[in-house]
Amino acid sequence: MKWEIGRVDAAEAEALAGELGLSAVLAGMLIRRGFGDPAAARAFLDPSLRDLPSPFLLPDMEQAVERLVAALGAGEIIAVYGDYDADGLTATALLTGFFESLGARVLTYVPHRLDEGYGLNTEAIESLARAGARVVVTVDCGVTGHEAALRARALGVDLIVTDHHQVPEELPEALAVIDPQRPGSRFPQAELAGVGVAFFLAGGVRQALRERGLLTAAVQPELAPLLGLVAVGTIADVAPLTGVNRILVSCGLGHLAVPDRPGLAALKEMCNITAGSPVSARDVAFLLAPRLNAAGRLDSPLPGLELLLTRDPETARSYAELMERLNRDRRRMQADMVREAVEMVEASGAGPGQAIVLAREGWHRGVLGLAASKLVELYYRPAIMLGLENGRASGSGRSIPGFNIYEALKGCSDLLLRFGGHEQAAGLSLDAALTGELARAFTSQAAARLTEADLTRKLEVEAELTLDDLNNGLAAELSRLAPFGEGNREPVFAVRGLTPLSCGVVGGKHLKMCLGLDGRVLETIGFNLGDRLSGLGPKVAVAVQRHSSTYQGRTTLGWKVLDVKKEKN
Repeated sequence: MKWEIGRVDAAEAEALAGELGLSAVLAGMLIRRGFGDPAAARAFLDPSLRDLPSPFLLPDMEQAVERLVAALGAGEIIAVYGDYDADGLTATALLTGFFESLGARVLTYVPHRLDEGYGLNTEAIESLARAGARVVVTVDCGVTGHEAALRARALGVDLIVTDHHQVPEELPEALAVIDPQRPGSRFPQAELAGVGVAFFLAGGVRQALRERGLLTAAVQPELAPLLGLVAVGTIADVAPLTGVNRILVSCGLGHLAVPDRPGLAALKEMCNITAGSPVSARDVAFLLAPRLNAAGRLDSPLPGLELLLTRDPETARSYAELMERLNRDRRRMQADMVREAVEMVEASGAGPGQAIVLAREGWHRGVLGLAASKLVELYYRPAIMLGLENGRASGSGRSIPGFNIYEALKGCSDLLLRFGGHEQAAGLSLDAALTGELARAFTSQAAARLTEADLTRKLEVEAELTLDDLNNGLAAELSRLAPFGEGNREPVFAVRGLTPLSCGVVGGKHLKMCLGLDGRVLETIGFNLGDRLSGLGPKVAVAVQRHSSTYQGRTTLGWKVLDVKKEKN
């Protein structure tokens, strides 16, 4: 693994540290993140809802708000059409609850992953029209729904698309298409999650109603309580936690500490997150979101939506228990698929090559993306996993930094029935008989685009520090940079010239080390690094990251080792 160590001008860091009352280490991290200006650094460290942009900077917001205000005034039925993942479910729950708080009758529709696939479909539009919907609002989908948009128009249904995916050259013929990715958008951040776009639509409607005096003393819907949903969907969708998203998620995590929705409270309980305790972005990414996603991955997503919508604690607990069972099933299924995939790679005798393309009957479509991500983690190669069923191969691909899997699939498009996605993830389908040709074509794309340097694991190291730096309260100070996630990675630091004072393997696979330098001592844990014990020398360098552990309600901050290297004496 290659360490890529960041650099910053020491004098500049010292100056910013003095201006803001921070350590020079933290000031250096702010500079490397693009916040060398004191005002920008303060805004980053203290995100505030006051700094959110106007909803009306989003394209077509005015048209959408006007139509929804009219629908609310006329008592028309509004339908919210979502997606089956955590982003789509939270966005659907957000707008459904918001419109209902204004007295609207709301229908919801979330397609079945296996039966209907992703996106807006014509049959669903027809069903909603028969049920009386005069306005359909999509969330987290719809920007490529051309056929469904035409059908909505023919049926006299006004379609409002809210999406965050890349837009096609031609937009669907909808009343409004609200997508921050649209060319010419004045919104300051293009990379909102679907739930973020939904939140700003709610904000636009509320602002219009207030300005026109249409909100009564009894009906004053608050937006702040919706931020818990926004945080869950934004983190789950791996949107960058910068700019607008940083504000939304920072404030939303605060609402998750004591959520007003019984479903979120029950989900926290299933994850053993103590009621009232803070919720981190990591908690959402690795505990809450996988459980919320589980239903839609394996079968119908409706239990996940009902979990978010119910106001009854007992009902919420029942749904949360179901999510827990489904998530356990998903984890077993994923582990089996990864094991089978590894066996297939190893059986070839040639190793993973520059890309991995595997196909097999019986692989569940809803879990293929997760399994492909695990293969990327294991082999550090772009990976595509396909399930074979009824003569068709359908699946997902995941990539490594520097390799645009969507562009690579464009180069194989003559073999594909359908594909879509972005730089790091994609979905695709093709005739099962063509999977061998796809493997050859995709591997050729990878060979043409990837170098040996691209295929070498890299670890971004924030800075080289001393044990004095680590021991002087840095672990606690780093919390000011949170929430961590995409676009705002939790910092990693390198410390060199350390002497292993005591080392051993705990839990069968974890490396526990007590390291020393100049009378200072550092206690560390290296998860899944137990096999590195035999390679340690009298001097080592470690790459460490902040680590927190909670026992009996008490949280302790320390350091975990991500990589360890033997150094020369």
